[in-house]
Amino acid sequence: MSKERSLFGLNAMIGYILFVIVTVIPILSRSYLFSIIIWIREAINSGDSGNLILASASANMIFTIYNILLYLSILLIIGQMKSFELYNHGKKRAISIMLFLLIKSIYQSWLILPWEPLTDLLALFLITLLMIISKEGISVKSNIIVSVQVFFAMQWINIMPVLSSFRIGANDISVSIKIVARYLESESILNTVGIAFLVPLLFSSTMTSLLYRFHHRNIVIVEENYQKARELENMRAKFMENRIYEEINALAHDLKTPLVTIRGLNSLLLLSKDIDKLSTYSQRIESAVEKMSEMISSFLYGKSRQVVDMSVLINYIRAQIPIEDEALKFTIEYKEYLPDIIINKVRVSRAIINLIQNAIIAEPTEGEKRILIKLESEEAMVVIKVIDNGIGIPKSELENIWQIGHSTNNTSGLGLPFAKQIIEENDGIIKLESNYGIGTTVTVKLPIANEGDRREYSGGDS
Repeated sequence: MSKERSLFGLNAMIGYILFVIVTVIPILSRSYLFSIIIWIREAINSGDSGNLILASASANMIFTIYNILLYLSILLIIGQMKSFELYNHGKKRAISIMLFLLIKSIYQSWLILPWEPLTDLLALFLITLLMIISKEGISVKSNIIVSVQVFFAMQWINIMPVLSSFRIGANDISVSIKIVARYLESESILNTVGIAFLVPLLFSSTMTSLLYRFHHRNIVIVEENYQKARELENMRAKFMENRIYEEINALAHDLKTPLVTIRGLNSLLLLSKDIDKLSTYSQRIESAVEKMSEMISSFLYGKSRQVVDMSVLINYIRAQIPIEDEALKFTIEYKEYLPDIIINKVRVSRAIINLIQNAIIAEPTEGEKRILIKLESEEAMVVIKVIDNGIGIPKSELENIWQIGHSTNNTSGLGLPFAKQIIEENDGIIKLESNYGIGTTVTVKLPIANEGDRREYSGGDS
C-alpha cells in the first residue's frame, strides 16, 4: 500500500512539472515559430515546396509536443488528486478533456501559440475511443504511446488545403502555409503529404490500442489461470487432508478388532490357571499385535507391500462395509481359488471400499438397489469389478470423473481420485464404464504375487 501511495505521489509530481513546462513552452517557442515563418518566406522566394513541407512538419511537431505535455500533465494530476478518487476512469477522462480545452482557450487569449479547437477536440475524441478499445483507462504508458500518434496525425489535417472549407487549419501559421501552397500550386502536394502522415499514424495508433487490448486480455486470462491453479492447489490440499482423515478413521476402526481381542485375551489370562490355555492366549495376542503392526505400517509407509490372500482381502473389505439398507442386495462372486496379490492391503482395501460406497449412494434405476462384486483372474492380474444398477454417469461427465472435486451425486468428489491414485500407486489399473440410466461398472486390476515376492515377504532366501 505504501508503494502505491509513493507511486501516486511521484506521478502527481511529474504532472505538476509537465504543467509548468507547458506554461513556459509558448514563451520559449517564439523564436522557433519565427523560424517557421522564415521557411515559409523562403518557399515563396525560391518557389521550392520542400521548404513549405519542412515548415509544416516543424509547426506540427511543436504543436504536438505542447498538446501531449498538457494532456498528460492534466491526466496525471487528475488521476492522483484525492478529490477525484471516487471517480471512475471515464469521469476522470471527461474532466481532463474539459480542463485541456479550457486551459488552451485561456492560453490562446494571452499567448501567441496558435490553437485549433476543432482539431484538438477530434484528437481527444479519438484518443478516448482508442483507450476505451485498449481497456487501459488512464494508464500513463498507454496514453503516451497513443496520444503521441493521434496528436501528431491530427496536426497534419490543419495544413491540408482540401479541408479548409470545414474551418480546419484556421490559425495564422496553417493559413499562411496553405496560401503559399496555392501560390506555388502545391496544394495537391500538401494534401498528399498530410494523408501520408495521417493514415499511417491513425492506423498505428489503432493497432497499438488493439495490442493493448490483447495484452489486457492475456493478463486477465493469466490471472484467471492463476486463480484456477490456486483453487486446484487448495482442492488438492483438502483432498490430502480428507484422504489422511479417512485413512486415520479407517485405521482407527480396523484397530478396534485386534485391541478388543487383546483386551479379552488379557482378561482370560488373568483368570485362567490352565498353562496350555495360557500358551494359546499368548499366541493369539501375538497374532493380534502383528496384525496391528501391519495396519500401522501400511498406513505410515504407503509404498510398503504385502502378499495378500484374496479371500483375506474379501473378508477384510466385507467387514468394513456397513450394509444397513434392507433394499440393498449385495453380492460377491468369485472362484474358489484366486491367486495371491502383492499390494498395500490397508490402502487398497480403502480404495475399493470407496468404490463400493459410491455404488451404494448411487440412486438406483429400479426399486431394488443391486451391487455385485465380481472377482476373477487374467494373465498376471486379479480383476475386481464393482457393478451397480445406479442411474449411471452421462457421457459428457465421464472425462471429468477423475478430477478432484468433481461429483455427479453431491459428494465431496474425492472418492474416485483417491481410489485411482491408490490403485495406480500399487501398480494396478482402474477404469470406469457407465451407461446413463442403466448402471456403472468400475474395474480394478491388481498385480499377482510371483514366487520372488512370496520369498521376500515371507522372510525366505532369494
